[in-house]
Amino acid sequence: MYQWIQILNRWRAMQEQTVNINPVVIETSLFFKKLGILVLSCIALFLSTCMPIGNQEINSNLFKSKEDMKMRAAELKPGMSKKAVFEKIQIAPEKFSHMSTQEVQMSIYGNSMVQGSPEQLERFRHRLQTYDGFSLPYRDIKSSGSLGFGTMKVNKQGYDLKLVLIFEKDRLLRASVDGNQEVNQDDSQYLWTTVLKKTTGIGF
Repeated sequence: MYQWIQILNRWRAMQEQTVNINPVVIETSLFFKKLGILVLSCIALFLSTCMPIGNQEINSNLFKSKEDMKMRAAELKPGMSKKAVFEKIQIAPEKFSHMSTQEVQMSIYGNSMVQGSPEQLERFRHRLQTYDGFSLPYRDIKSSGSLGFGTMKVNKQGYDLKLVLIFEKDRLLRASVDGNQEVNQDDSQYLWTTVLKKTTGIGF
């Protein structure tokens, strides 16, 4: 009989412990539910915003704007000497890249096919070799991104230009501003690829 009384007392003690534990479990469960709702709300707010993710600038210290670049190019007249040209635009020749014969041809004639007799083509090739081309890139592109689940939509706006100077026998043949004067494009990237590229510099 005494043993049965001990067993009954132990059972009652276990019941009391269970009753005491249950409120703690319920409280913990409610806490995590509230925390989850808060985290999801923060993520939703974060994903709905746009953020700057970096600018691309090349030789932005040489020009005030693309209008400044075009204005300087317009002041250059055919027949000016190399020295007079670089003095006029106030940029050292060392800042420019020397253009190949193919790049010079593309700048002057575009993608048009050159046709003619072998003699004419030879004269054309010989004349191209007398040209001396210089190019100076000028880029100012601002990028902003909006996040989605696993992806980032990147919008790029600005311009990607280059100042092209072509001389014939040390006299200016033509000066032009080539390139894309209005960049406005959207691109979708995987979020982790973007994060890795920003943190490590490695793109995939």
